[in-house]
Formats: sequence, C-alpha cells, structure tokens
Amino acid sequence: MSVDALAVMRVVHLVAAMLMAAPLYMLVVANERGRFPVSPGYNTDRFMENIIKNQPQRCYMYLGTILVTGFLLLDPWAIGFADRLIDWAILAKLGSLVLLTGLLSYVHLGIQPRIEALLAGVTPDSLVPEERRPALVRLRLRRKRISSLCLFLVVTAFIMGVQASMRYSPWLALPLMAFAVLFAWRVYRRPIPWGWV
Repeated sequence: MSVDALAVMRVVHLVAAMLMAAPLYMLVVANERGRFPVSPGYNTDRFMENIIKNQPQRCYMYLGTILVTGFLLLDPWAIGFADRLIDWAILAKLGSLVLLTGLLSYVHLGIQPRIEALLAGVTPDSLVPEERRPALVRLRLRRKRISSLCLFLVVTAFIMGVQASMRYSPWLALPLMAFAVLFAWRVYRRPIPWGWV
C-alpha cells in the first residue's frame, strides 16, 4: 500500500475512532438529566431519549469503519501480515471492539425498546405515570453502567491502537488501563464540567 493510501486510511481510522466518543456523551447526557429535580416527563425525557436511541446506528457505522480501516492498515498484502494480525495489542483492540459492539447491541435491542415502551403514551407537559418510574429508573441505571463500560472499552481500544502503531513498553499499558478505569468511573459517578475532572 502506498504512503498516501496509508495516510488516508489512518486519518479515516482515527476520525472514526474519535467519533466513537458516544459513550462519554451519553454519560454526560444522563448525568445532566440527573441534575434536574423534575420527575420523568415528556419535556425533559423525550429529548434525551431521542438523542440516546438514535446514537447506535451511527456507532455501528463508525465501528465498521474502524474494523475495515484497521484491517487495511495491517497491510494484508505485505509480508508478515499474519504476525501483525496475532499481535497482542491488535487482538486486545479487536476484543474491545467486539465487546463494544455486543454491549451496544444489547442496549439498542434490549434496553432501549423497554425504555421506549415505558415512555409510550406520555404527551407534552405530562409526567411518566408513577407506577412506571421505578422500572424506568432501573433500565436507565443499567444503560448508564453499560455506557461506562463502553467508555472504558473505547479508551482501551485507543491505548491498544497506539501500542500497535508505536510499540511503547508493554508495562506502560497497565497505568494507561488504570487511567481508563478511573476516567470511566469518574464520568459514571458525576458530571464532568471541566472535561477531565
């Protein structure tokens, strides 16, 4: 593959990876909603759910782009492709993407339709009926936990992608993974008005 084609592939790969920041922003949306002392209702919750429920189809496209461009960046026509394919960092990145796709599918196909069913029939300026609220809160909490795990997986995929391309010391992956855990936990727990903190 020519240097120009490789550069284009790398840019597309990195932009798609950057656009997979969806778990971070879904956690931001959920945390910001939690700051409103208003019961679940149409005006506050329909807008939030529309943002969240339409995100997976974009994520599937980004994940597919990452997978295809990542494979092409390994240069499957060059000598040594098999060695690059079974590299531990590449396998860890691929595992992160597979888990991310599975969790995204679980939220999109399992949790979100149940949330939508609980919000069905709620009209503008009305509240979610009292008997539906506990189930709504439980499902949203489960979705939020999964989003934090997805955020960890996205950061892990970045860390492994850098390892695969730069070959830094393998021990450095441990503190970087610890950072990923702490960051995902921090974003899960409360809003992050200053980005990192």
